[in-house]
Amino acid sequence: MIKFSTDRPKLAITAIVGTLMMAVLTSGCSPAEEESTESVSQGYDEAFVGMCFNDASPEDTHIDESSNAAITNLALESLSCQAPHDNEVYYIYPLPAEAETKLDTEAFFEDMLDVCEDKFETYIGKSYRESYYEMSVLFPTTESWKLGHKQAICYAFHPEAKKLDFELKGIDE
Repeated sequence: MIKFSTDRPKLAITAIVGTLMMAVLTSGCSPAEEESTESVSQGYDEAFVGMCFNDASPEDTHIDESSNAAITNLALESLSCQAPHDNEVYYIYPLPAEAETKLDTEAFFEDMLDVCEDKFETYIGKSYRESYYEMSVLFPTTESWKLGHKQAICYAFHPEAKKLDFELKGIDE
């Protein structure tokens, strides 16, 4: 993925991946109900600035064709930033109530990317446009909003999707 300011087609891919990842991180199947599509919150509200986590693996995710919801048994799991990981949370933005009506729009995604870009330098140490690292955002789906997920999570990652084994805070690259 590349910086959204330079390549709109890749931005669309980032939007799809971000939305799918948000759905993956905020819903799940109960192990006792293998065929259930009932969503439960798992770990999203425990996210914190400085938290390192991995991407959800596609084989652990099922898309329910009737609702387009991602069903998974994964949770947003905090990892040591010294252990191999994909992403690091650098800002959490509490969403205003009026955001609910805009959640599934490209304009909302772009607005959230702007928020994340504005906060990038404070955490990483270099502006997003000058940084080696990439960023994206996780935000609620309409369904997860109803479950109480009302924040956007800005996270940074390696531009070639390589695993990191160090913190990005203050890296100034």
